[in-house]
Amino acid sequence: MRNYLLLLLLFTFITASAQTKPTGEAKRILILLDGSGSMVDPWKGTTKWEVAKKLVVKTIDSIQKADPTVEIGLRVFGHQSPRVAHDCKDSKLEVSISKNSGYNVKNALNRITPQGYTPIAYSLFLSAGDFISTEGTNSIILITDGIENCDGDPCASSQALRDKKITLKPFVIGLGLEEKNKKQFDCIGNYYDAGDEKTFSNAMSIVVSQALNITTTQINLLDAFGLPVEKNIEITLYDHLSGEVRYNYVHTPDARNQPDTLFLNPIGKYDIVVHTTPPVYLNEVELVPGKHNIIGIDVPLGNLVVTEGTGSVFSQKQCVIRNNTTGEIIYVQNFNTTQRYIAGIYDIDVLTIPRLHYENYEIKGGVNNKIDIPLPGTLNLSTTENKVYSIYLVKDGKLEKVYEGSLNANMESIQLLPGDYKIFSRSNIKKYSANTKDISITIKSAKTSIIKI
Repeated sequence: MRNYLLLLLLFTFITASAQTKPTGEAKRILILLDGSGSMVDPWKGTTKWEVAKKLVVKTIDSIQKADPTVEIGLRVFGHQSPRVAHDCKDSKLEVSISKNSGYNVKNALNRITPQGYTPIAYSLFLSAGDFISTEGTNSIILITDGIENCDGDPCASSQALRDKKITLKPFVIGLGLEEKNKKQFDCIGNYYDAGDEKTFSNAMSIVVSQALNITTTQINLLDAFGLPVEKNIEITLYDHLSGEVRYNYVHTPDARNQPDTLFLNPIGKYDIVVHTTPPVYLNEVELVPGKHNIIGIDVPLGNLVVTEGTGSVFSQKQCVIRNNTTGEIIYVQNFNTTQRYIAGIYDIDVLTIPRLHYENYEIKGGVNNKIDIPLPGTLNLSTTENKVYSIYLVKDGKLEKVYEGSLNANMESIQLLPGDYKIFSRSNIKKYSANTKDISITIKSAKTSIIKI
């Protein structure tokens, strides 16, 4: 026989888990209670069943006293068939989830005698259908003295609940549970050792607190000086376990310049993504139920503007912002626009002709960072026959190809940064090296040069 006590508290939440204000949504709690034979085993001067009954009744009384609108139901497993029957489908909804059901739950507990097996996974699977609505907050409190012994998979049942948009937050409290058995609950939640009725009771209090209390959260986006002043940034909160989006919002200060206050479901861990450029991540965030939680995230932002000198803009150009370690493209920014970036070191490629490369460029937080690009000049090339050509930048006596093209008795306009260039061209008809034409030219800002090749 098993000589340990285990309490598994599985909180399940359906639909939205965060709001900008309380909604007064319905709260439903299903007590999923182990009625298997081992629950009549002695424990601390009484039996596990008597302790569980007493604490369930006490919990129901406290819930209904705190909030009479809470709907409560009772499902029991392992109590209808004797242990020798090995009945792994022994699970019954004894009291439907409803308001003012405490009396019915108490009566059901008094007429039940534990005797059978422990089909935890099967009962978890059935419990999802016990809730009359998917709106509001639906919670499950599973109380058991043992682990699954019907070859079921509580992990798979938990995943099935999550697939139905239910997020689980379990607490496992056990006495004498072997290390190998504890691992079975890794996929479901946290394990806590309990050695007496008081610890059992405290665990139940945690459950009630988390099911009934309003939990508020404030996410502070900290600037380069550690002040919570960064704003107008999108934030996504994901369920850490399922990876599903729990909440999406634009971080905006109120009239007193205070960040939004969110009413978040305290059940489960959150992965937070702040959609800066690049994004900032904060994973496995846990909230304290019934409290105002303040979460600070460092997002020191600096502005970057890439300007094209003064005067008229010849064309719309862009620059590529890269991670200076991996080379990953972070953003493509247009000239003469301002973009916010997380302060740090970047590589920047300016897509002019020729291209400009800024290696290990520092974008400083809290300031405007500016890259001034000289205005280009315009090179107009013309020909009377079919020709191919290449344009080379002359730099430190070396030639660097920056452009190539072809002309067929027409003209092409090319914008080039100021500098010295060579143009090599050759007729597509006269394909001999001796027919190569070499022209030197200096390009000046905002000036047009006309060359016949």
